[in-house]
Amino acid sequence: MEIYRQPVTGATAWKSAEMIARDDWTHVLTEAEIEDLDRALRAVQQRGLEMAAVTREDFPLPVLEPYLADLEKTVRTGRGFALLRGIPVDRYTADEVFLIKWGIGTHLGEKVSQNAYGDLLGHVYDHGLDPNSTRTRGYQTSGELRFHVDRADMTSLLCLHKGRKGGLSRVVSSMSVHNAILARHPEYLPPLYEGVPYIHIEEAGEMRSWKEPVFSLTDNVLSCSIRRNTVQKAIERSEIKMTPLETAALACFDSVAEDPEFVLEMELEPGDIQFVNNYTILHGRTAFVDDATPENKRHLVRLWLRFFTARPTADFIREQYNGIEKMLERKAS
Repeated sequence: MEIYRQPVTGATAWKSAEMIARDDWTHVLTEAEIEDLDRALRAVQQRGLEMAAVTREDFPLPVLEPYLADLEKTVRTGRGFALLRGIPVDRYTADEVFLIKWGIGTHLGEKVSQNAYGDLLGHVYDHGLDPNSTRTRGYQTSGELRFHVDRADMTSLLCLHKGRKGGLSRVVSSMSVHNAILARHPEYLPPLYEGVPYIHIEEAGEMRSWKEPVFSLTDNVLSCSIRRNTVQKAIERSEIKMTPLETAALACFDSVAEDPEFVLEMELEPGDIQFVNNYTILHGRTAFVDDATPENKRHLVRLWLRFFTARPTADFIREQYNGIEKMLERKAS
């Protein structure tokens, strides 16, 4: 087991104060860029294309493309996240917003399945499911999502509605978390590289548990992969027992990741799209409250994307980030 013993330097390792002091991670769409998106949308509609069939060539964005190319590189190799603001969601139907989001995604990566139904476009809202059920995923509830990665190279989240209260988005550089643990408690790195418990949480498939590293090194490239809510379910419900050292190492990871020194918070407004790198960024959200009116029901629309340019990574991550196997069919309504 190889452990990275030097501080991570460069754009991937940042702290919250640095990001609060700058605004280059946010891009507000210009009117010309909005018109660019609208033209691409209308062209797809005129051709009668189904969303799943729309490719990058079907959704040309000559005005927005230079920014999207820069965004893709920045998310993949730089600070690891970006925020695109200003899609005028009130001008469009929900299906048109979904198509715009899909079209933007075609310029950034290849889509991968998000659940046992094989969905490529996911919907993040309170589904009314039991949050304590092992097979309930956190995004299907209104509860807090602890810091985690998604099972794809890049996550793209569009805010359709923001909810009545709460649901604050949070991001942290996992590279900076590694740096802090290395500096403060290097004895905790080996158990984090060895792995923490996981349990199967999909709606279908064998109920099993296993261990997976939090940090891994491939070709001298450091990656972080943890789904903290799932890990907690595994700790509480699986047969895998953690040693005192492993428990202390995970507690240290949590303490550093939750430290305001590292956490950048942002409120996603309707029409915002957040992009994150699931190797160098952890993301989460605070709990939220909805009410009965649709405009106050929090609803985010998600794409999981595979980078066009592959990142050196461990086999276990590549397997996890390759999409979730389709095992279920939805019942006809």
